[in-house]
Amino acid sequence: METLYYKAIGADGTPFYGRLSAADVPAAVQSLQDRGLVATYVGSARPRRLFWLLPSALRNTKHVLRFTEETATLLSAGIPLEQALEICSEARVHKGISAVFQRVLQSLRSGESFADSLAQHPDCFSRLYINMVRAGEAGGCLPAVMERLASFQRTRNELRESILSALIYPVLLLLVGSVSILLLLYYVIPNFAASFQTNAWEIPASMQILLSTSTAVRNWWLPVSILLFFVAGAMLAWIQTPSGRTRVDTWLLRLPFLGQLLLASETERFSRAMGTLLAGTVPLVEALGIARGILSNRALDALLEPVIQGVKRGEGLAVPVMRSGVLPQLVGRLLTVGERTGKLDTMFDRLAEIHARQTRESIKRFTALFEPMVVLFLGSIIGVMIFSIMLALTSIYQVGF
Repeated sequence: METLYYKAIGADGTPFYGRLSAADVPAAVQSLQDRGLVATYVGSARPRRLFWLLPSALRNTKHVLRFTEETATLLSAGIPLEQALEICSEARVHKGISAVFQRVLQSLRSGESFADSLAQHPDCFSRLYINMVRAGEAGGCLPAVMERLASFQRTRNELRESILSALIYPVLLLLVGSVSILLLLYYVIPNFAASFQTNAWEIPASMQILLSTSTAVRNWWLPVSILLFFVAGAMLAWIQTPSGRTRVDTWLLRLPFLGQLLLASETERFSRAMGTLLAGTVPLVEALGIARGILSNRALDALLEPVIQGVKRGEGLAVPVMRSGVLPQLVGRLLTVGERTGKLDTMFDRLAEIHARQTRESIKRFTALFEPMVVLFLGSIIGVMIFSIMLALTSIYQVGF
């Protein structure tokens, strides 16, 4: 048996992505056909796909959160797993996500475990999610594990939404201001240039600079746009490589203010994942491997490897963490207390709360500083443009008299 990845299309045209265990490719294709799916790709390599071709519900973690909360509630009420999944799958509104949960239910009825059924849909359920469910099944505490997963996802979604909400206004302000400046340079300023050329008036130096900038924008906007497009594409392709991504992430962590914000956010994510995994009785080394996999910063991910090796050598967790210098010193000190008291999961939860609060405070400080800087920057540029225009009009008025 080998693990194969697949792309398939359902009877209603919904695309499906996942993995399954089969003896070979023909057997995998037959297995997909038995599920009512038409395979478009089956192989050992993970298929590449365009992000926007996925159903929107599969990209929205709110659906998985709702599924987790409802399943946890039903299991805690004593309802069997199969019946709970049937109720949850029937309650879905979106066709794509409902089909995914139906497939999970079918796999469960065919004799596979709940974790293995979820593992066939990695686009919906993360490695952390699947391992937590597997640990809950093995320990007979699946309702508690689902409650823990729901709390974990809920907190992550709230933090993500708070970050996005804080950044929407300044980014929108910067975008609108930039477009306004370009429109002034492209449409408004050339009208003044025509007036100066027709009447042969002397142009003030500030207005001359503005007219030259406007001419450059009108004449070179297309070549510059094409150049920027290719440069952005090359940068994006380089960032997608392991070395490029690591270098960019390392550089981001060194930024004066943003670096601390990113470190606090990543520490919160790592700590919350570790607390969730350890509370689900996942072994420490395995939990470290899973938790580092959800980090978005590849520089931190690489630096955690010595920590895992130190744990494997029997050094515990706090000592390798403090020696590595990857995470803040508070993490090492609290983990020392957690190891002594045998409450590592509680300490990780505490660390997650501390750094979540630090992240929110850093975001507030960042937006409080970023918004006036954007307003000042754009206002200065527009103010200089208006001053140059008014100075030119004043000179014309004086010449007229």
